[in-house]
Formats: sequence, C-alpha cells, structure tokens
Amino acid sequence: MAFRIHFTQDDLLRLSLTQEPDPLHETVASLRLIQRRRPGPVFGPWRRWALTRIPRSVHLLRALVPPHGPLPDFLTPPGTRDLEEGLDNVLHTPKSFLRTDLESVARVAARPLPSWVRSLADGNAQNLQSVASAVRDWHQAVIAPLGQHVDARIEAARLSAARPLMTSGVDAMLSQLHPTISWAPPVLELATSDHDWDIHLDGRGLRLIPSYFYSREPAIHLDPDLPPIVIYPITHDTVWSPRPAPVLRPRHDTLAALLGHRRATLLQVITVGHGISTSALAHRTGVSPATVSHHTTALRDAGLITTHRAGGSAHHLPTPLGVQLVNGG
Repeated sequence: MAFRIHFTQDDLLRLSLTQEPDPLHETVASLRLIQRRRPGPVFGPWRRWALTRIPRSVHLLRALVPPHGPLPDFLTPPGTRDLEEGLDNVLHTPKSFLRTDLESVARVAARPLPSWVRSLADGNAQNLQSVASAVRDWHQAVIAPLGQHVDARIEAARLSAARPLMTSGVDAMLSQLHPTISWAPPVLELATSDHDWDIHLDGRGLRLIPSYFYSREPAIHLDPDLPPIVIYPITHDTVWSPRPAPVLRPRHDTLAALLGHRRATLLQVITVGHGISTSALAHRTGVSPATVSHHTTALRDAGLITTHRAGGSAHHLPTPLGVQLVNGG
C-alpha cells in the first residue's frame, strides 16, 4: 500500500525542503512512539528515559494519539515553526473543522470517542485548552531537553537531501530521501501500512520535512489552501537520551552567595542539562520564562553560559568557567 503523489512540471518547480523541524509534528510523533512496546533498538533507550518523565496531564492525549491508526489533523496544523504558534493555531481550530476531523478519526479507527473527546468535537474550549496544555507539558518534558541534538540531526538530514539536488538535480534528491520512498517520474510513492491513495498535486507543489520521531514510514498532510506536506523519517544510527538529572541540592553556598540562589540554581541546571532550552529551564526550576531570560542574560554577561538560537528557541550551554564554578573547581 502507498501514497502515490503525481507531479506536473509546475509541481517540480514548487518543490521545497523545510529549513527547520515542525515542533508540533515532532511532539505528537514522539507521543505516538513512546506508546509502542517495541519502538526498535534505536529508540529503546530514549523510550526508557522518556517513560520516567511523563507529566500527569499527558495521559488524556492517548485518546487522541494512539500508537497506531489515524491521528486528528487539528493537532498538527501545517506551517508552524514555533511550538507556541502551533498551539495557538490548535486553540483557534474552527468548531466545524474539529467536529469533522474527530468524527473522521472515529470512523476510520472504528472505535467510539471518549465522552470528553465528543465534547471537544463540539468545540468545548476548556477541553481544547487542556489538550494544548498537555502537548506543551509533553514537549517541555521530553522534546526540549533534546533540543540542540534534534535540531542538529534534522539539519544534517536536510543537508543530506539537498546535496544530491545541488549536484545531480531533483530526480537524485527524490530517489534518495528514505528507503520507504521511491521516485519513478512523475510519481513519488510513499510506502504506508494502511493507505492506498493517488494524490495529484495539480501545480500546488510539495513541501518536504525530515522528522526525528517518525520512525517507520512517511506521512502526508493535505490542506486545500496550502501545498501538501510530506514528513519523512530521518535515518538514525542511535538516538541520544539525556542522563537523568540528579536532584539539585543547594550545597553551593559560595556560588549562591556570589550569584544569588536563583542564578546559582539555573547555572546548575544548565550545566547538568547540556543544551537546555529556556522553556525547559523554566519548567525544571518552576520559574517563569521571562524571569529565566532575565537571569540567563546576567549569566551570559558574566561569561558563565552561552546561548544559541534555533528557530524560535534559545538553548543555553555552560562555558568552561561556568562548569568550573558549579563543580567547585
């Protein structure tokens, strides 16, 4: 079974490769993956680490994001490059779209919807807010700590796809995207376990997005007002999982006296986190993102951390001096 995407000459001219990952797609895909008992040897260590970090709020998402089968489209609005932008789009999903989307999922999955999801389909704003909050909690707990690593792996996959395009053209790029994708001009075929569908682009073009957490097969997102999107798995040798962070104990009286207790704690978390984002730092310490940004600016000005931006996220790393202070060297 497969999606068969039919190109015209205009579609080939409108083919594009994304510049950065889609945070909502990655978050939803990771939640789907963690529910699989056998995610494969590559994702096994990550799954064991992530299982220790599941926020209580996330459990309600299992009714919407099962390990297999159809997913509701409203959870992954297309074209978002920032988590908060994407969640804002989720919160403003039109009621008519919600109802049609969730009824379609229930029909294809051949399973009844829980009562709270039926209420969601009726446009219940409180339930929609609970969904958005749960997605945010999951992202902060499991995706944000891997931030720079995920960004780097997807960037490597994007460059790997662009290289044959620059040297040999579109045919070479489409032929080498992923083992589950084949190109026999003018048709791009995506192997899938539960669909058999011909899709004609009709001049709309196609957008390609490499994904870290899509582990088995590509997916396609269709919107009548936008170019279709193909999300395809990147090839992994290993998947990095952070070591469990030790419980912070304020034994650093000298450091706290020098920096203040809050900045000393933030520096400790950054040193343990190895690339922790502002949002994850706020979640880990119970401090608002705005306050975190204020203190990280001071730590950066003091030469204790560096900050790198990827898309809309800021990731903080300790400098050698910062590590030395935290370790008491």
